[in-house]
Amino acid sequence: MRVAGKFGALAESRFRLLWIGRTTSAWGDAMMPVTLAFAVLSAGGSAADIGLVIAATMVARTVLLVIGGALADRLPRRLLLGGSDLFLCAVQATVGVLFLTGHRSVTLLLGTAICYGAASAVTRPAIVGLVAQTVDRAKLQQANGLMELSRGVAQVMGPALAGVAVATASAGWVYLLDAVTFLVSATTLVFLPLPSTRRTGGTHILKEVAAGWSEVARRPWYWVTLCGHAICNVGSSAFYVLGPVVIARQAGGAANWGLVSASMAVGALLGAATAMRYRPCRPLVAAHLGLLLAVLQLGALSGPFHTVVITGAALVSGAGVAFANSLWMTAIQRLIPEELLSRVSSYDWLISFTVAPLGYAAVGPLSEAIGATRTLEIATAFAVVGVATVLLVPRVRQLRQTGEGDLYGWPDLDDRATDDQSPALTATGEPR
Repeated sequence: MRVAGKFGALAESRFRLLWIGRTTSAWGDAMMPVTLAFAVLSAGGSAADIGLVIAATMVARTVLLVIGGALADRLPRRLLLGGSDLFLCAVQATVGVLFLTGHRSVTLLLGTAICYGAASAVTRPAIVGLVAQTVDRAKLQQANGLMELSRGVAQVMGPALAGVAVATASAGWVYLLDAVTFLVSATTLVFLPLPSTRRTGGTHILKEVAAGWSEVARRPWYWVTLCGHAICNVGSSAFYVLGPVVIARQAGGAANWGLVSASMAVGALLGAATAMRYRPCRPLVAAHLGLLLAVLQLGALSGPFHTVVITGAALVSGAGVAFANSLWMTAIQRLIPEELLSRVSSYDWLISFTVAPLGYAAVGPLSEAIGATRTLEIATAFAVVGVATVLLVPRVRQLRQTGEGDLYGWPDLDDRATDDQSPALTATGEPR
C-alpha cells in the first residue's frame, strides 16, 4: 500500500485539461434530469411522457454503445469526443432557444433525448481511453479518483442548482447553460496534445465491433467479472425501487428518502477521495470488497431499522461503490491494450445499461408477490453472489501492484494483458 499525493494527477497538463472539460460537462449533465422533468411538464406532457423521454435516451445509448466503442478505437478519441461535445452543444442550444421563444413540445424533447443517448454512447468509451492517454500510468488510479470525485460533486450540487434555475428562470435557460458546458469541454479538447497512436481504421466497423467482443471473450477473468457485476446490478436495483416504499412507512417519508439519497452521494465523494490516496496491494480484490459494501444498504432496508441506520448504511455503500469503480477502471486501463480499450470497455457499460433496467422492472412485481422484505433478502443474496463470482476468479485474486503502481502477480502478465504471453511491465510500460 502507498498513499499518493493528493492532486498529483492534476499536475500533468494533458490530464488537467481533460479533467476541466469533463468536470464542466458533468455539471451540465447533473442538471438535466431535473430540468428535463420540468421541461416535459411545461410542454404539456405527463409523468408517462417523462418516462418515455428518459427511456429514449437509455435505448439509444444501449443500442449504439458497442458502435461507439469501435469508433473510439478507430478514430482519434480527442476529435471524436470534441465532435460529440459540439453536436450536443448545438442540440441543447437549439432546444433552449425554442423553449424561450415558446416553441415547446414533447416531440422536440424526445428527439433531443435520442441525440443525447447516441452521443453518450460515443463519449463514455472514448473517455475511458482518453484518461489513460493523458496521465502517467503511476497516477492513473488517482486520475480516475479525481474524475469520480468531480462527477460526484456535480451529482450532489447539480440537481439543486437546476431546481433553483428552473424555478427562478425557465428550463430553456438551463438548456442554454448545458450547451455552454459542452462548448467549454470541446474547447479544452482543442488544446489537448496527444501522441499519435495506432488505430484500427481500414476494416468494416461491424468487424471491429465483433473483434471487440472477441477480445472480451478471450479474457475469461474479464467477462466473468462482468457477469458478476451484472448480478450485483440486479440486486442493487431493489434498493432504488423499494427504498422509497420502505422509508415512506416511517416518520418523515419523502424527506427522509431525500436524506438517504444525499448520504449516498456524500459516500460516493468519500469513496472517490479514498481512491485518490490509497493504492491497495490487491486492486481487484479491494475493488470488489468495496462493491460488497452495497449489501449494507439492502440489509438495513430489509430489517426493522430506523432511517438513521439506513442513511449510514447508504453512505458506506455509496463510498464502497465509488471506490470500486475507480479501482476497476484503473485496472482495465492498465490491463487492456490502448488500441482495444474503448471497444472492450463498451461491453462493460452495455451490461450495466441493459441489466439494471431489467432489475428495476422485476423488483416491483416480485415485491407485490412475496413482500418487500423477502425481495430485499433475495436482492442481498444476488449482490453477495455477484461479488463472490468475481472473487472466485484466480486472476482477480492474484493480481497485485506495488506502491508505484507496477502490476505483477500474473506469471504471464504483458502490456495490459494483450495475449497472456509477455513479461510484466513497469509503470512506464517497459518490460522488466
